[in-house]
Amino acid sequence: MLFRRLVLCALLVGILAGLFLSAVQQWQILPLIAAAEVHEMAGVAANAAPADAHGEHAPHAHDDAHGAAEWEPADGAERQLWTVIANMLAASGFALLLVAAIAGWETLSGRPGAGAANGLVWGAAGWLAVFALPALGLPPELPGAAAAALHERQLWWSLAVTSGAAGLAVLAFGRMPWRFLGLALIALPLAVGAPHPEVGAYSGYPADIEHEMEALAARFALATALANALYWLALGALSGFAVARWVRPAVAALRADAPACA
Repeated sequence: MLFRRLVLCALLVGILAGLFLSAVQQWQILPLIAAAEVHEMAGVAANAAPADAHGEHAPHAHDDAHGAAEWEPADGAERQLWTVIANMLAASGFALLLVAAIAGWETLSGRPGAGAANGLVWGAAGWLAVFALPALGLPPELPGAAAAALHERQLWWSLAVTSGAAGLAVLAFGRMPWRFLGLALIALPLAVGAPHPEVGAYSGYPADIEHEMEALAARFALATALANALYWLALGALSGFAVARWVRPAVAALRADAPACA
């Protein structure tokens, strides 16, 4: 019963937090992505024009590359729908971790500390570990930005999230002098260094478009940081509330039944 309640709570929290994130994205992130896509297409057209003047067919090659790409949702309602679904699925996964962590912490501490206010602290820690610390090395990217190989970025991101979460846990729950190890774990990914391309993110575009993309990238980094902070705070508060409202009674019932089952 406890496991089922954990999963159901995580699904409920994930759906609510995913919808909330989707609304925030619609308001302050998706317009920046749409603007970046317009500049990207303008840059492709500008770079292709000299080739066309010499009788080459760069756009045809570009179309072939896109024709061989995997399926992606069409712009408009279909794209928004799949974005909402992806947000809810990701939020449910994160919520399962938060609900289990908060419930485990409350059980081990022996005092009823779970709640929406306490959940905000867990949500802030999640934002630091999953977004803020990785973003120091790999800032959020707009469409059309040059980047290092995907597998290299994935490996570094995984290292940053794992080290950040472990470091924050040691700082929060460890004792001296082990807390210094938490700082070392947090700094480890930055010491290793994130992978970056050899050229600038937008150096392949004409100068005017490059400047526009760099300005959009700065706004995009700020907007995603704010959106993810609100998202993780909502995740934490909802997870803390769910633990206090539904998981705590299940844990109490399990403890009450334990002597009878022994």
